[in-house]
Amino acid sequence: MQFTFPKGTEKLNERQFKDFSKHFNKTLITNFHEHIYVKDGLLIHYLNLSTSPKLKRSLEKNQKLMVSMTNGTPGSVVDSSKIITSNNIRFSIIEYHDTNDWYFWFTSDYDRYGNYINGFIEYKKPNEEEARQYLHDFLQSMHFKNN
Repeated sequence: MQFTFPKGTEKLNERQFKDFSKHFNKTLITNFHEHIYVKDGLLIHYLNLSTSPKLKRSLEKNQKLMVSMTNGTPGSVVDSSKIITSNNIRFSIIEYHDTNDWYFWFTSDYDRYGNYINGFIEYKKPNEEEARQYLHDFLQSMHFKNN
């Protein structure tokens, strides 16, 4: 998967992440510090992943699993769950919140090689419109590599 970050996105190192994440009650990001970014109060995390053909599930099944996992987390409330198409790629988008933090959890459909992207945008409620626009711009920039 190839993409372009929206303008103003800054990469965080592990120390910067630890300092910035104190703004949130909890953060979903614990590892993979090389894939953590920030922009205007938004905490962005993504991973380019791949899976074997045997483990591939439909995006609809992945979405149900994501909702189930979120609902199984104490204090988390799923606000919406939908599948959208952006730049000819289907994405599952789960919007949810806990006590004071809000999240967009997104995952793409697989490319022909089993590659996909999975990520989160964490934000505070006053930053919801910025987070929504960021997600839109980020997904619009994505495309599968033509290997």
